[in-house]
Amino acid sequence: MLHDMDYVLTKLDWMRSERIWPNGLRYLWTDAFGVVLYLSLYRQTGEERWLDAAEKLVGEVDRVLGRPRGYRIGEASDREGQYFHYLAMWLFALARLGDVKPEYRA
Repeated sequence: MLHDMDYVLTKLDWMRSERIWPNGLRYLWTDAFGVVLYLSLYRQTGEERWLDAAEKLVGEVDRVLGRPRGYRIGEASDREGQYFHYLAMWLFALARLGDVKPEYRA
């Protein structure tokens, strides 16, 4: 449960305005936490916009970082590799989204 919703929303607005996240470079670790954040906001508020944002973020990560052999860890040229803990965090985020929308568990 989010205890200080105003603080979370203020920080999210600040990150957007500073182009830190979600509109900066894609980074698998950060985006995984972002999906979980959006889902937490959706569960807390019941507002579909947060679920939509989670799905949009998953689509962007897939578009930018997805490769036939797996996901890159980041968009920058030095982020070509894969780390198990990044991939595990991404799978965790997709599983949480799959709790709401089962097709994300496939």
